[in-house]
Amino acid sequence: MTAEAEIGFDPFDPDWFDDPYPGYRRMRAECPVYRCEIADARIWPHFWMLSRADDVDAALADWQTFSSAKGTLIDTDASLLPPNIFNMDPPRHDELRAVLARVLTPARVAGLEKHLRAMVGELLDGVKGKGRFDASRDFSQLIPTLTMCELMDLPTDARSKFLKWNLDTLAGSDFTDEAALRAYAEMGEYWQEIVAERRDHPGPDLISQILHTEVQGDDISDVEVAGFCSLLHDASQNTTMNMIANGIIALARFPDERRKLVEAPERWPAALEELLRFVSPVQGLARATTRDVQLHGVTIPEGEQVLLLYGSANHDDAHFADPEVLDLERDARSHWTFGHGIHFCLGNAVARLETLVALTGLLEVIPEYEVEEQGLVRNQLVPTRGVASAPVVFEPVPQD
Repeated sequence: MTAEAEIGFDPFDPDWFDDPYPGYRRMRAECPVYRCEIADARIWPHFWMLSRADDVDAALADWQTFSSAKGTLIDTDASLLPPNIFNMDPPRHDELRAVLARVLTPARVAGLEKHLRAMVGELLDGVKGKGRFDASRDFSQLIPTLTMCELMDLPTDARSKFLKWNLDTLAGSDFTDEAALRAYAEMGEYWQEIVAERRDHPGPDLISQILHTEVQGDDISDVEVAGFCSLLHDASQNTTMNMIANGIIALARFPDERRKLVEAPERWPAALEELLRFVSPVQGLARATTRDVQLHGVTIPEGEQVLLLYGSANHDDAHFADPEVLDLERDARSHWTFGHGIHFCLGNAVARLETLVALTGLLEVIPEYEVEEQGLVRNQLVPTRGVASAPVVFEPVPQD
C-alpha cells in the first residue's frame, strides 16, 4: 500500500473542513509530495499537494515552473473565467498588477478605516443587547461586502444584490451548484454593466481610475477591468469573512490569549499576524507545472496541477514551534496566508484592516464570549476553510 493510500487525505472530503491539520502533519512527515485522485473530476483526474513550508515557499517563488495560467483553483479551467491576474503569468500579470497597485494605494486603504469602524459599530449595536449572534451570518459575511461597495463607490442597491449572491455561492459545495453558478453569472454581468457605465461617466472611484490607466501605451480593456472587479470581490469576500469568523472562533478557544488583547490592545499589530497564521482562511491555491519537477524522490510530471498548501505551511513545526497553539506573542510575520512571490495578495492591506477593525471592535463591546461548538458549521468550498455558521453567546450588553 502506498503512503498516499494509507493517509487517504482528500481536501474534498467534508471531514477535511473540520480539522485538516492532523492530515497535514502526516503528509509533511510521510508523504510531502502527495498525489490525490479526484472523484468525478471534470478537468484534472488527479492533482498533487505540497505540504512542507519550504516546498510551498519555493514553488510560490518559482512562477516559471509553477504557472498560474491554467488556474489557481482545483479542477477549474481558467479559460472559462474572466481574465484576472490570479490566472496569469508575466509579462501580462506584471503589467496589470502594476495598474492595481497604482490605484489601491495605502492612502486609499487608510481612508476606509473611518467607514469600517462606523459599520462594525452599527453591526455590534444590533446584537450586543441580545446575548447571542452568528459570527458568520450576522457579522463576518457582511463586512467585506459593505467595504467593497464603499471602495468601489457602488450604488446603494448593490449591497443587497451582493449579499444575496454571496449567500448563493456559499450554499454550494463546489462550482457546479446551480444557484452558485447563476450567482457567479449575474455578478459577472453586473461588473460588465458597472464598468461600461464608469467608462462613459468616470468619477474619482477605484473602477474609473483603473479604466483610465494605460498599459504599454494602450487603455486597459473593459473585460480586464471587470476581471479586476471580480477578483477584488472574490478574494476580499472569501478571505476576509473567513479570517474574521475563524479569528472569533480561535479567540474563543484560547480565552487567555483573548484576554491579553482586551487588557492590552496595543498588542494587536503583532497578534494579528499570529491570528492570520493560525486560521489560514485560504488553505491553498493551485499551480500547473511547466516541466518535470523532482522533489523528495518523487517526479511531478510536466503539465500537472499542484495544490500549494498555505494552511500546512503555516502549521509546519519546522518553522513555528507548537503550531497548533495560538500564541499572540509569537513572531509570525513569515506566514504564508497571503502567499508569496509575484502573486502575493495585493489586497492584503484591506483584509488586514477589515480584520483588525472587526476584531478590536468586537472585543471592545463584548470582551467575554463563547462559541457554541455544536452549532459550528463549515462551508465546504475548496480551498477555503470557511464558516457558514458560528453561534456566539455572551452576557447581553446594557443598551445606552
